[in-house]
Amino acid sequence: MENTRCGEIAVLLDQLEDLIEEGKTNFLSGKVAIDKNEMVEIIRDIRLKLPTEVQQSVWIVEERNKILNEAQKEAHVIIEEAREQMQSMIEKDQITLFAKERAENIVSTAKEDAKNMHRGAILYAQDTCKDIEQRLKYTLESIHQEVQNFESYITDMLRDVYDNRQELKEMSQKIEKSDEE
Repeated sequence: MENTRCGEIAVLLDQLEDLIEEGKTNFLSGKVAIDKNEMVEIIRDIRLKLPTEVQQSVWIVEERNKILNEAQKEAHVIIEEAREQMQSMIEKDQITLFAKERAENIVSTAKEDAKNMHRGAILYAQDTCKDIEQRLKYTLESIHQEVQNFESYITDMLRDVYDNRQELKEMSQKIEKSDEE
């Protein structure tokens, strides 16, 4: 499935490249005029086909938040249960102390687990974003290189046309001189 999406993204990038290559080049500035709507549509399609890692990172953050909320609710429930038990056993000091320690341990463990899950989700999302950023930079560099190659090609063609025109001009002048003699 991922290979298919990557392939679809590659096709869309090819279309974007073709759109740029087919654009009209301004000889003075070297800028390319392209169809804005067509380019925006291709970019939207690319966004829709981004790898599932991006979608998974969003899902992981949402799941992390759900787990944190559930852990907090569970911690509150456990604390409330511990309080109720402490109330019923208030006369017995040792049992009261044990209940407090147990409740604090459970809350501490739940908080630590939530922190660890939160760190893991952030690291995963960070790595995924870094990977996507690198892929997009590579794509942009490739497009930039192709545009430079295209500009170089057009410049060479213009030089050739100019040189040919100069040769023809010289030939024409030679013919005129020979006609005059």
